[in-house]
This record gives sequence, structure tokens and C-alpha cells, in this order.
Amino acid sequence: MSFESNVINLHIGLKKPVRILQVTDVHLSLADDVDGDDMKSHAMYRRKTFVEEANYPERDPVGYLQDAMEYAKNFDCTVITGDVLDFTSHANRETAKKLLAGKDYLFCAGNHEFCPKVGVPDSFERKERTLDEIQSLFRGNMVFESRVVGGVNVIAMDNSYFIWTEDQFEKLQAEVARGLPCILFCHTPLTWKNMRHEPSHHDLPVSDEVIAFTRKVTQYIIDEPAIKAVFSGHLHMNGTEQLGEKTGYILGGLFKGIVGEILID
Repeated sequence: MSFESNVINLHIGLKKPVRILQVTDVHLSLADDVDGDDMKSHAMYRRKTFVEEANYPERDPVGYLQDAMEYAKNFDCTVITGDVLDFTSHANRETAKKLLAGKDYLFCAGNHEFCPKVGVPDSFERKERTLDEIQSLFRGNMVFESRVVGGVNVIAMDNSYFIWTEDQFEKLQAEVARGLPCILFCHTPLTWKNMRHEPSHHDLPVSDEVIAFTRKVTQYIIDEPAIKAVFSGHLHMNGTEQLGEKTGYILGGLFKGIVGEILID
């Protein structure tokens, strides 16, 4: 298996090291006869876009996802931080479901998980209406899920549409109250302009109250000492963001052959 591994060493005082694999931004871009000729053309255009962005990778996203889930067997936990789908075609949905069937991982959604066709404006109504259908492709709960792995509380929390909800915040606080060191996974980096709503994301009008609440939760994540680090994707490139005294780690896309190896001790 040929990956570019972005290796992060996180020292938090564990008695026994824990290894976590992060995968993000797969961007399956497929269409079949059920989807029709228009979607087939759209899929071809999107595949060409990703091939050019990835500078002609060794494998396509399907191959990389297959390999990544096999590679995951070497880790204590795997977290997928969204955009497995590039758009919600029949072919993409069926491929994701097949490739991930029977696999063990935590998953939080990306914005493309609810995109019927790239270029169509995002919609909270469409996300709510299709949430159960998209969730059925993946294991677990893509809005909020946690798992204790070797003394670390691993939390996956959806911010695909650049907001946090009251239910998520209550659950996050409950996990912190368990008294274990936490690491948080989400799709969008916390300091990214759409998460700050400066300006507000044009496709997704939100109220001043929702913006204020989202900023409140983000600041809680930054300030809470039990949350040791934040891991995200979305930007298709490796990087970091400074979150007060902690670091946010941004992982490049799997469609480029990039995976994240997080080594915690």
C-alpha cells in the first residue's frame, strides 16, 4: 500500500501508546445508468478535477479507500472525517456502502455528504431530509459519536455545515466530564472562515443566535484542557491551526493518497 502518511505525535501521558488512523476527503466521484447521462458527465468532470489537484496519484479514490480500510487493521481506532462522497449519486452511495461494510471506524460527515451535484447550493433542509439515508451508508452516528480507546476519549463531531448544535454541546460536555483526555475529530478546521462566519457562508444563511452559539462552542473546545487536540480535513492539504495552547491538525485528502497516523503516548 502506497500512502503519504502525515504522522502526528501527541504526548499526553498515557501508560500505553495508542495509534489512530485518520482518513478524510475521499471524494468518490462516480455515476452509473441509474444516475443517468447528465450525472455521468458530471462525474467525469469531477474525477478530472481531482486527478489534476492530486497531480496524478497512483490510485483512484476507490482504490485508496480500499487500501486505507485494510491499513486500518494496524491501528487501535480509525476515524473518517467526512467527504467520502463527492456528491450523492446512486453509484457513489452504493460504492461507499460496499467499501465500508463490516469495517470498524468512527465517522463524522463532510459537507459533500449532502451534495446532490457539485455547484448546487448547500441546504439545511436537504441535509435534514436526507440525513437518515446518508447515515445508512455508514456505521455509527455521524453527528456525534465517542469511543474510549486505551484511555483516550476519541470524539467525532459533525460540523459539516459550519455550525455546532445544542445537542452536540451537551454530549461533548458529558464526555469531558468523564475525566479522560479527549481528542476531537471534525470535518472543518475550527479557524476556517466558514466556521467563524466572517462573513457567513453564503449558501447557508444562519441566524445571529446560531453564529454566537457556534462561536461559543468553538471557544469551549479551544479553552477546555481535557480536549488535547483537534483533527480535521476539508482543505485537501496538510496543515495546522493554533487553538489557544493546543494545536489543530488538518489532514490532506485521501484522493491524494494521504492518511493521518496519530501516535499518542
